[in-house]
Amino acid sequence: MAELGNALRQALAVLGLKAFTIDVIAPLTGMVGEAWACGDLAVYEEHLYSETLQTVMRHAIFSLPQASTPSTRTPRIVLSTLPQERHGLGLLMAEALCAAAGAHCMSLGVETPLTDIVAAARAQRADIVALSFSSASKQRQTRDSLQQLHANLPPSMELWAGGRSPVLTRQPPSFLHVLDLRQVDESIADWRRRHQALALQTH
Repeated sequence: MAELGNALRQALAVLGLKAFTIDVIAPLTGMVGEAWACGDLAVYEEHLYSETLQTVMRHAIFSLPQASTPSTRTPRIVLSTLPQERHGLGLLMAEALCAAAGAHCMSLGVETPLTDIVAAARAQRADIVALSFSSASKQRQTRDSLQQLHANLPPSMELWAGGRSPVLTRQPPSFLHVLDLRQVDESIADWRRRHQALALQTH
């Protein structure tokens, strides 16, 4: 595990957080998941991989310089997974990419009750609530939870989601902005453009 940690830190130093997350961590995590599903990795080995990865990525996120351009509005994003969604690496990757794009991120971790997601988003004056889903998520439960969350968030607050849930690919709700990891940077840039234009109109 020490060797894995060193290899990850070296790749991060060479590539930067964005490319490291998209080109190394996303495919590597997929391979580890497949190896675990096939029985080539034990549960404890998959857990050790997850713990090592989280340590490296958390340090990278905390080490990012704070945005020094107050004239540019940047989104405040609350990230979480819904109850019964205990897979957290997708959420961590999304947080890393949002932070690398200059957003202010507040991760609640996994399996946060809907009422707490709403309370946190309101308390933090979030612009966006971002959710991560695995292929294990149940379609009906996911749809119901998204509808309930949308109904309880302020109208100005956007709901973003990514991951492998079929709900995201088969007629996702119209209020939901579905994106993959490669689209995070552009989605945040588009958010900034829209809010800059809105600010100019109100003046």
